[in-house]
Amino acid sequence: MPRGRRSRGQDGLAGFPQEILQEILIRLPAKSVLRCRAVCRLWRRLTTEPAFLGAHHRHQPTLHLVRSNTGRGKCQWYSLDALHLQKAERQPVSWPRWSLFDASCDGLVVIDDSICNPATRQWAPLSQQKVRFENIVSLYRHQPSEEYRVLFWTQSNHPSELYCPNDYFVHTVDSKKPRRAICSVTLVDEELKLELSGKGPDIRGAAVDLHGNLYIHLKKSNVWYHGIQMAYHGILVFDTVAESFRQMRPPAVAPGHILHLFDMDGMLAASCSKDAMKEMRIFALQNYETEVWSFQYRIKLPEMEIRQFQEQGDWFAKIVSEEGDLLVTCFGWILHCDRKGNLLAKFEYDDDIPVAIPCTLKESLIQHPFFEEKQKISPYIFRSC
Repeated sequence: MPRGRRSRGQDGLAGFPQEILQEILIRLPAKSVLRCRAVCRLWRRLTTEPAFLGAHHRHQPTLHLVRSNTGRGKCQWYSLDALHLQKAERQPVSWPRWSLFDASCDGLVVIDDSICNPATRQWAPLSQQKVRFENIVSLYRHQPSEEYRVLFWTQSNHPSELYCPNDYFVHTVDSKKPRRAICSVTLVDEELKLELSGKGPDIRGAAVDLHGNLYIHLKKSNVWYHGIQMAYHGILVFDTVAESFRQMRPPAVAPGHILHLFDMDGMLAASCSKDAMKEMRIFALQNYETEVWSFQYRIKLPEMEIRQFQEQGDWFAKIVSEEGDLLVTCFGWILHCDRKGNLLAKFEYDDDIPVAIPCTLKESLIQHPFFEEKQKISPYIFRSC
């Protein structure tokens, strides 16, 4: 921008209170803030201060990501967009066609072996050495050190009496090697009776980050052994400060029902439903020491309205916000309902089964040290789809 135009812009804003200007800029999306930095030196200074960056991130809405297939046959590729529930809008997301978001935290996402900020298009490798990150559980911020760390697992080759089928590892972003996190998952009574061994419970959904802990839903699928059915739910708790594991009792729900953990206004909560998905029961953990769950409310899904969009098969509903908003996936549609079962918005997709992936995105312009070293070659992950 020419020097004269920048000076006139500054003179025109000379009498405008900076506090009001900051309040306006804080509420803009990240892309608009980046453009505003080119207006004048004052705006650039205001929008790069650490206090502004933190406040801007807190004001940004939580966007829910939906993956769908676009095209047919050999021309088929993944498409990703973000749903802004308050505005009932779809926003396209630039990402690699054949990669998936493995985890997200504070506006950062993990894709393959890289950590990225979609708002600023910055990226960096997760490790200084070649490490294979498969089966990522979560990306989280270690509060004492302010470091970002990745929890992931591999299948264990060392059976033990405590029977933990997985080896868990913690890796600090931009460090060299991950370190082992000892986990002891004991056999449940039915497994002890049957003396089962081998594959253990699966991790379902995204871990819930609350009060310095990651709450991880474990599910043993229906397995028949000599006429006896094995199925159960479990919760694995990872202390992000001590980096240790413990187990927690889930709410008393049927083993075959669908269970989903989520954050309900700062409380760990769980939704439970049958395969038919006509209604959902909501439980909240009232006492973390005694692990007492209490029933909160019931959501009856608008079956008749869903049937207007559903051509074939069943639907799947998932709570995606602290207020109890639901995203209902059905044939070619994503429906947004509130906790009372009212249909608020509908999004049509050129795909039979669009998928609401576990990761969310909350834009951030906060700078991180692992992005400071400029990469010589732009990675493919931020090319437009």
